[in-house]
Amino acid sequence: MNKNNIKITIFKEIRGIIRDKKSLQKLIIYPLIIPIIILLFGFLFDSVNESTYNVGINYSLTEEEKSITNTLDNLSFKTYNNKKELQEAYQEKKIDGYIVKENHTYTIYADESQNSGDFILTYGTAYLESYNQLLGNMQLIQNGLDPEKINNSIVIKTKSLVKEESNILSKTLLNLIVAYLIMIVVMICVVVVTDATSGEKERGTLETILTFPIKSSELVIGKYLATAILSFIGGVIAYFLAIPAFIFGKQMFKSYEEIIFNTDVQSILLVVLVLFLAALLSSGICMALAGKAKSYKEAQSSLQFISLLPIIPYFLNIMEINHIIFNLIPIANCSTLLNDIVVNNINYQSLLIIIFSTIVYICCILLYVSSQYKKEETLFS
Repeated sequence: MNKNNIKITIFKEIRGIIRDKKSLQKLIIYPLIIPIIILLFGFLFDSVNESTYNVGINYSLTEEEKSITNTLDNLSFKTYNNKKELQEAYQEKKIDGYIVKENHTYTIYADESQNSGDFILTYGTAYLESYNQLLGNMQLIQNGLDPEKINNSIVIKTKSLVKEESNILSKTLLNLIVAYLIMIVVMICVVVVTDATSGEKERGTLETILTFPIKSSELVIGKYLATAILSFIGGVIAYFLAIPAFIFGKQMFKSYEEIIFNTDVQSILLVVLVLFLAALLSSGICMALAGKAKSYKEAQSSLQFISLLPIIPYFLNIMEINHIIFNLIPIANCSTLLNDIVVNNINYQSLLIIIFSTIVYICCILLYVSSQYKKEETLFS
């Protein structure tokens, strides 16, 4: 095998991508989206936390209720005469929800599909429960009983088993960012491979290249390595853009104060390793699938679903599913491992399984691609 032919093929493919403005724009834009998402979510999270929601009520707040509602900075109460006025005010969007008092029954009306409605239901319920407890304590005192002795028959303590905690919004963002890091690697592979295989078939340049003194195996390895190098570089750039974006976000946004994004030397090296493995694996899968495509568009459509694999761990986290079998899903397992690394929650058994299985996948796919590209129907279809 001529190493020089492989080097020439690598440089040819990289040069071709750089000269193609559309492909080059994608390679630049994909990593830049990472800091934009981080900063945009920070603004959105803080705006949700700082928003004030108007709640209509058909009764006057007692002094005890005022002492409770004054602690709810995000709720502002407006008094109306009856339920009909409350309904009209809600329809005119003067209030975001309302509470109707009928005798000793309080009913909260809010659209929980909206952020405002969900907030009102949660904190409105908390306010009424606190008021209900306060009234109960007052009745106990009137009867000469000590509320603390009655209400505190047992002592309840909680202790988190997690070293550090982050809020749900920040955790969701982190899962999305990690998934998108691997997705960037995959999307760059798709861009490069479709042009390097099906694109050359359509242009007829592949036949011309094969007239030169170069073996098909050398051509395949060159294209494979060029794709892996470009996708790896794109993933690394995106990761190193994410680090300062999170550092800046933690200083600027309150919702990011507790977020965990580990950046010690060990974590950085492990992330780079995972991105490298993801690049090698994604390049092989893309070449294997694109080899069967007869046109550029067919190759694009057949490779699109691969971009969805990194998002699988995100949904598994939402459903709180954690089974060792999911560590064997190609590309998705890289996303899982990357998430564990950045939150400093590495399971070394899973780490070894994912790394070993990914290396096995890479070897098997390369053997398949090598045999595939020896066939005329693959090279000239």
